[in-house]
Amino acid sequence: MASYKILPLRDDGIDLEKIENRVENMSALESSEKLRSGTLPRSLLTFQGEMCYVEYALEEETEITTLEGEDDDNVKVADMYPIIFLGNGFVAYDANLPNQEVETEVLQMVSDLLDTNIAYEPVEFDKDDLEGVVDRANKVREADFAPSNQKPKNVSARYIPGLQETDFWQQYEDDPMEKVRVDLPDQSTYNVSFYGKGKVTVHGRNISPETQVDVLQYITDEVVSNLEIGSFQKKLGGDYR
Repeated sequence: MASYKILPLRDDGIDLEKIENRVENMSALESSEKLRSGTLPRSLLTFQGEMCYVEYALEEETEITTLEGEDDDNVKVADMYPIIFLGNGFVAYDANLPNQEVETEVLQMVSDLLDTNIAYEPVEFDKDDLEGVVDRANKVREADFAPSNQKPKNVSARYIPGLQETDFWQQYEDDPMEKVRVDLPDQSTYNVSFYGKGKVTVHGRNISPETQVDVLQYITDEVVSNLEIGSFQKKLGGDYR
């Protein structure tokens, strides 16, 4: 299972060769900092000449306990977070980051790899957007609502085809929709969850980067790009697009 947030880019596309060069130049392996961070060049994969996958690496110190019961708090470990340029005006990045500081670093890395001064912000889905996902899906596997004036605090419908034709939908359609899990046309092997805060989860075990790229490109082409989602692209210190 892999979860991502989606960044909309400008319309002028990306320079894949430039990104590949900057991945090498911004390598965490070349950092002189005590705790290194940056790209991981060996993780770089390119697809169809217009898409690429790379991992952002971040070192941190941790404490481990040996079998002898001794603690060593000087051990450095590294976490890797994927960034995927989808070649269609969108970038996907790991949604399960440990904190806002790391997310800010990942977003800055996207700008650095694109060699731009634009600060990109992820899309968020609202209730209407999630209903739009339901409209475009061929099967709804799960829909979660947060009822505003009744208990329980959360209700969920699972494995309901034609969800909007059911009594359940009529009962809760005016309440905030927090999540919808669907089978997308032509991608039925991997069902996908969309969350109100903008996270997209591709369900499945040991999903290869190639498959993740394929599914995410389909999602952004067929779903995200067709929803009325406000894209936040602003120049640092400048105006909104």
